[in-house]
Amino acid sequence: MSFLDAIREIKNAIGVLVPANRTFLLCQTSKTMCTAVKNAKLNTIVVRRDGVKFCNGEGLQDKLNGLNAWCRVTVLDLNECELRKNGAHMIAAVLCMNTMLKELNLFYNELGEDGVQAIADVLRENTTLTNLNLGYNLGYNELGEDGVHVIADVLRKNTTLTNLNLSGNSLKESKGQTIAVALRENHTLTNLDLTYNELGESAGQAFAVALSVNTTLTELNLSYNELGEGAGQAIADVLCENTTLTNLNLANNSLREDGGQAIAAALRVNTTLTELNLFYNRLRVGGGQAIAAVLHVNTTLTNLSLGGNELGEGGGQAIAVALHVNKTLTYLNLERNYLENSGTQAIAASLHVNKTLTYLNLERNYMGNSGGQAIATALRVNNTLKDIDISDNYLGEDREQAIAAMLRENHTLTNLNL
Repeated sequence: MSFLDAIREIKNAIGVLVPANRTFLLCQTSKTMCTAVKNAKLNTIVVRRDGVKFCNGEGLQDKLNGLNAWCRVTVLDLNECELRKNGAHMIAAVLCMNTMLKELNLFYNELGEDGVQAIADVLRENTTLTNLNLGYNLGYNELGEDGVHVIADVLRKNTTLTNLNLSGNSLKESKGQTIAVALRENHTLTNLDLTYNELGESAGQAFAVALSVNTTLTELNLSYNELGEGAGQAIADVLCENTTLTNLNLANNSLREDGGQAIAAALRVNTTLTELNLFYNRLRVGGGQAIAAVLHVNTTLTNLSLGGNELGEGGGQAIAVALHVNKTLTYLNLERNYLENSGTQAIAASLHVNKTLTYLNLERNYMGNSGGQAIATALRVNNTLKDIDISDNYLGEDREQAIAAMLRENHTLTNLNL
């Protein structure tokens, strides 16, 4: 039975066509199947490379043929399809004419600088696309000056794009600054991902300036960019005034103690940020204690990641004291912080009184047998925590009895990672 016959059979069986919100996995399709997809009124096309090679656009033209006629297609997912430069130009041609496509995923397609430019160039005039993923498309190459200026121009002129992923594209400092300057004039983007772009301190400071005037961006990912303490201080300063950003990811940026303390000071006055990722920034005890102190007064932050910051026992104890009084934090990541016995026991004590935390990660903290037993005892009375990770902690021989006893009494935990 052909695909088209199957569609007709479904229609005959239920009296209607397949609902318009169904996702269709498109692998080895043809013009016939394109017509069938149109008739089935499917709105999402997902192409996977399994068994199909799209090298240099081979075979892609047939798959895209008729896309402009698929009136209900709003999502096109071409993740890891080896489109390369020729494929990018074909997609660009579609974007010139298509008036329904809203989400386009081109993640990891080896588009190269020319391909990225072709897509970006069309977006100056496109008025329908809202989500675009161009992450990891340059490999070991850099996006040249021409390419970055095209993207910057898009940020200034496009009026519909709200989500943009440029992660892993080797922007580095000067090109990062160009994007940051354009962001000052953008009035539509709400989510920007710049992970792994080697931005450095000067570009980080440029983004801080952009955040002082941008009034639409709500989510910004600057993780793994080696921003340094100076950029951390600049971003912290702007957080005292910015009233739109709700989600900020600064993971792995070498903010260190001074940067952590500056961020903590900003959180005393910021009233909009709800999610903050400071994973692996070498905040150490001083930075951890500063963040802990602000948790006594901050009433907006719900998700906080402090993993891999060498907080030590002192930092863990300070966080524990904060958890006695904080009533807004629901997600807390403290993995790989050398909390050891005393730090873990302090956290366990806070779980006896904290009524808001639902997720807690204590992986690899050298808590030992006594720390593990303290956590197990706390979970016998805590009735709000649903997900906890205490793996890689050398809990000792008695852990099974303690955990078994806890599980007999705890009725809320849904995920326990040992």
